[in-house]
Amino acid sequence: MDFRQEDIHTEYKTAKNKLPSAMWETLSAFANTDGGTIYLGVREIKKKDAPSEFVINGVQNSNEMKTELLNQLKNKNKISYPVVSEGDIRVISENGVEIIEISVPRADFHNRPIFIKGDIKNTFIREGERDSKATKEDLKSIIRDSDETDNYQLLDNFSIEDDLNIIDIQNYRAYLVEKTQEDVYSQLDIEEFLKKIGLLRKDRKDGAFKLCKAALLLFGKYNSITDIYHSFFLDFIVKDDATDVNYVDRIYTSDALGHPNNIIGFYFAVMGKMASLVQNSFELNDDMSRKDSGEKLLRSLREALVNSLVHADYQANLPTKISFYKNKVEFKNPGQVMVSLSQFFESSDSKTRNDLIFQTFVRSKLGEHTGSGGATILNTSINLKLDMPEITSIPSKTVLVVWKESHEDFIKKLPSAWRETYLIMSEKLVVGFSDLRHLYKSNYQGKKILKEMIEANLIKKVGEKKGTRYIMLKDSPIVKQRLDQMIEDLKKNIHR
Repeated sequence: MDFRQEDIHTEYKTAKNKLPSAMWETLSAFANTDGGTIYLGVREIKKKDAPSEFVINGVQNSNEMKTELLNQLKNKNKISYPVVSEGDIRVISENGVEIIEISVPRADFHNRPIFIKGDIKNTFIREGERDSKATKEDLKSIIRDSDETDNYQLLDNFSIEDDLNIIDIQNYRAYLVEKTQEDVYSQLDIEEFLKKIGLLRKDRKDGAFKLCKAALLLFGKYNSITDIYHSFFLDFIVKDDATDVNYVDRIYTSDALGHPNNIIGFYFAVMGKMASLVQNSFELNDDMSRKDSGEKLLRSLREALVNSLVHADYQANLPTKISFYKNKVEFKNPGQVMVSLSQFFESSDSKTRNDLIFQTFVRSKLGEHTGSGGATILNTSINLKLDMPEITSIPSKTVLVVWKESHEDFIKKLPSAWRETYLIMSEKLVVGFSDLRHLYKSNYQGKKILKEMIEANLIKKVGEKKGTRYIMLKDSPIVKQRLDQMIEDLKKNIHR
């Protein structure tokens, strides 16, 4: 059996004679984050410059331990909800000893938080390869997600005239008519239009029509929004590099003149800016016409922007922030994705945190309505041969990275002296100096180039003397590309 290093979905525990107490923290963390697998009876020995080593100690009386685990899962003083069932527990024989594999599903939102020791303060989440006690913000996010969305809640003492930005409503309506060719929208006054698209709704208690919270977020004046959502803030920055202190350009929500007030105003301002940035970055064809790569990438960035805006938890104390760098765009929003990370880049049924906001975008064809936005982002990256998009998500925040750079682009940016070395290592991934010696005028030159590439975090050196090897770092573009291609090939083979 091949074991992978501990990560957000994998954990190993020694458990010779009894269930390890630390296992319950991991079980809580997996259930509250994105699920995962716990192996009892295996120990991982991490090494600085080499792959981990796994020691299989096994467990004694595996059936008794499995029974004990199932009994403990029924004890609310041990864990708040039995997220693991008998079908999720498997005894595996490995090298003559038995280990226990526990597949922990991500808990349904209405059953969360999953906590231990009978105390909600003992709620854990998974961050990388470690279990962390949920912060107050994490816990608030988990509890909010266990309730219904507040999108539909009606607002007393708010009005179209006093609290909404009429220009933003008109801009959205004009876009809606253009995309749908339904002139009926343009024939309605503002009040009837908002009723038509479900943002001005009838209060069944007193019969009055009132704005819902989604209408405020989408079209509200900034100060009116912050009366309800005190931490509401949308931010878009342009930087050459993430380490830069100063930004090149910035768009953010504010009550100041010239700034977007709300979600719709922010969306149109940011898309306009990204369109100019993306189109300017792509080359022209020989006949001076624009290559279509820019349009494809822009559609991918649009889906990522819409995803951040419709899935953000606006009740949180965190902003939604989009950072546009030379080689990537990072979309960060408060709140956890509503589907598992493995489903995000696949076409699937849509699950949204803010239904009415989502419907407003879909109605005007500003977002994919079939849950295929993530698939669009992934397929665009594959088609344009860019590095694969990445997503991380914990209860309090989600970060999606869309790369604008291909492996070929990356190589062009390398110092010319490094390129042939990098190309050979791209093919072999692991090499000895003898595999590269023919590239250099002298051993000194070769060692100097390799040292520079190590210092630039492109490769690393392992072993000593004749056993010395140079390997591509797992975060390098080519390794990501190879792994992504392997995953795609496996998917194709599975579906044949």
